Amino acid sequence: MKGETTKFLLTQNFRTGGEDRSFVQKVEVSEVEKRDRYLKYQEDMEGHQLEVILRVGEDFIKIQRNGVVSMTFTFVRNEMTDTFYESAAGRHHFTLYTKALLVERDRIVIDYELYEQGQLLGSYHYNLEREGY
Repeated sequence: MKGETTKFLLTQNFRTGGEDRSFVQKVEVSEVEKRDRYLKYQEDMEGHQLEVILRVGEDFIKIQRNGVVSMTFTFVRNEMTDTFYESAAGRHHFTLYTKALLVERDRIVIDYELYEQGQLLGSYHYNLEREGY
């Protein structure tokens, strides 16, 4: 599938500070299979374009975003993982707890919690699915 793109629907829901927010956007995804599966797309973050690479391994998913923010989140079901998030405001160290991880050919779902210094910042739901799925 190298060079070809497919339309996906990206939905991100999160609850932080007692407030629920949701972002939905259509993205053009290019896919490459090597040892792992790689999905690449551009995501809109409050008017800024971010380059996103999603790496799907045998028992993990990594999401790398580059642009006005730079981050790499690693998701392993029922495990805590460390990550750094860089923006104009500086560099932050976060811990992620992955509650659920679903990987199918046409859909990827991640439910996780984000912590900073042991304090829960929010609960997140990431869903990327092929249009028409």
